[in-house]
Amino acid sequence: MLETSKKNAILINYSEDENKEKLPKGTSKIGGKPDLPKDFQWFYYNGEDYKKIVENRPLSFLMQINCEEVHKYDKESLLPEKGMLYFFYELFTMTWGFSPQDRGSAKVFYYDGEIEDLVPADFPENMEKDCIIPESKINFESMNDYPIDFLDYYDVDDSIEETRRKEKEFEKELEELGYKADTTKLLGHPELIQGEYWEECEGVAGKNIYYGSAPIKYGSDEVKKSIKENAKDWILLMQVSELEIGDYGLYFGDSGKIYFNIRKEDLKNKNFDNVWLILQCY
Repeated sequence: MLETSKKNAILINYSEDENKEKLPKGTSKIGGKPDLPKDFQWFYYNGEDYKKIVENRPLSFLMQINCEEVHKYDKESLLPEKGMLYFFYELFTMTWGFSPQDRGSAKVFYYDGEIEDLVPADFPENMEKDCIIPESKINFESMNDYPIDFLDYYDVDDSIEETRRKEKEFEKELEELGYKADTTKLLGHPELIQGEYWEECEGVAGKNIYYGSAPIKYGSDEVKKSIKENAKDWILLMQVSELEIGDYGLYFGDSGKIYFNIRKEDLKNKNFDNVWLILQCY
């Protein structure tokens, strides 16, 4: 059954040592100063942080991907063949993606111009130091990817130790198929922790419905049916697991992950304006 659901994913491997050398302009990397067009306007998000303080904050720069560098690993040719993809997320609010109010807290920017026209962008003056991720070199590799859901091997009656044992046993079986767990990757299947979220993407991003509590208020059976039908249009663009670079650590809740998701048609048309982020953790 796993073989029939196999997809190609592109692993993003990074060095845990902060990069000290100057990287060529437009190189794929995590953190550091992004190489952006001169007229780029930094993304901001007005939201409430964990201290209940509402403020308009600059999004943190997570990563830039040179599409030409990654193209040979994209076996299904889903990503643009050229240009740059930039990923941003606001780390103080660290939204979960279950509310329409989370819109704007995560952004993907696509640039299809000339690499030589890019410049290292300075961070906004009001960006907190903890929101600046150290620079790290990255490289790519293809991986056979399978739909993994933590709930598949979780039993409410199991102890934490028993749950972890089952998890490791399951991961070992998958490794024999060429799968690696707890990765940062492009495309493939999301490594789920709290269950499938495609309907959440469609409901929140497409219909402005709040998914943070049950029962979900669809408004009508027609809307509910439409969400279920259109949920299949969403795919994973990028999954980010915990990042540790030098003395810096970026964590999403308790051993969590963030998932940048996109509609298939938007990806085909190189439209990244409607990407929706979901956060899940243990």
